[in-house]
Amino acid sequence: MEYINNIIDAASIAVMAFGGAIALGGIVAIGEGKSQQNAAKQEEGMTKIVGGIIIAMVGFVLVPQLGEFIISSAK
Repeated sequence: MEYINNIIDAASIAVMAFGGAIALGGIVAIGEGKSQQNAAKQEEGMTKIVGGIIIAMVGFVLVPQLGEFIISSAK
């Protein structure tokens, strides 16, 4: 069971890192949009930030719960 817990922890960290990278890309897009005075680029950046935060929260909340479900169904 310890092996499965390690896999779940690694998957959770990977999903949170992926969401953080998307959110960071959104911050860069907002900066580019502001420097170019491009409203569409700013909107795209805000969408990426929100999407990245949602993905990171899935990694923080949902992945460990799915792991607990998998462990309990394997018993």
